Amino acid sequence: MRRDAARPSRRTASLPMYCLPEMAAANAAFWAALQLGLCAKGLETADIEFQTEGCAAPEGLEPGVFFTQTCGYPLFKHYRDKGRVLGTPHYSAPGCVGSTHRAFFMVRSDDPADCLEDMRGRIFGCNSLLSNSGMNLPRLSLARIAGGRAFFSSVVITGGHVASLDRLDERSIDMCSIDNVTWGLFEKFRPFKSDRYRILDETESSPSLPFVTAVSTSASDAAAIAETLHEMMVDPRMTGIRDALELAGFSTPQVDAYECLAEFEREAVGLGYPELK
Repeated sequence: MRRDAARPSRRTASLPMYCLPEMAAANAAFWAALQLGLCAKGLETADIEFQTEGCAAPEGLEPGVFFTQTCGYPLFKHYRDKGRVLGTPHYSAPGCVGSTHRAFFMVRSDDPADCLEDMRGRIFGCNSLLSNSGMNLPRLSLARIAGGRAFFSSVVITGGHVASLDRLDERSIDMCSIDNVTWGLFEKFRPFKSDRYRILDETESSPSLPFVTAVSTSASDAAAIAETLHEMMVDPRMTGIRDALELAGFSTPQVDAYECLAEFEREAVGLGYPELK
């Protein structure tokens, strides 16, 4: 087994972006398969702690992160020098095309609104101000119609996409912007709840949430992780796990593609709408 003497004393792995409790077994199986593939390549992974808790959008990337998935917006805006992009997963959820995803503006199924303009003056729920799908993508859509003025009566931070849907159902907010993969998984695993909501509109597309590792991970280990991920996406033994997680493929890192996230921000600022309001 290869062992890097300079590696962090505590290493972690996680899949925190799409982690409904109903997905716990599939996420754990995905990590176990990745471990098995890395072991076959001579990498030691027995010491790595697989974490199961999710978060809206991480505020950083610790040196001990061996494998995780993160939101592209904070990664490239706030801590791009802390991580290596391993690749971009492809999803089969509605709204995804190839390696891209988008966000859906969600309202209650009984809301009379026909378009975004109808939501002016109402209450918006945002999972995190660091979120691409919850803040950056909807900010651009709203900037194009807000006229440089406040669009909502208030913006509420909910702490997560599913939490935003819960707040919407409770009627403490009137609209939220949800990652389309999250919505696809919510519909899949909670069909008894999904009919409480409907899609009002959708945002521009952007690259899907990347798989990453900390910069402390050696280039050779990062290459081995990426190679194993490629293998997992075509291995017929992984079909059940891929289907459960709505995974459809994996692309080699195209780091420049994520620059569009900064371009979306610049356009919103140029239109006089630098923040959700």
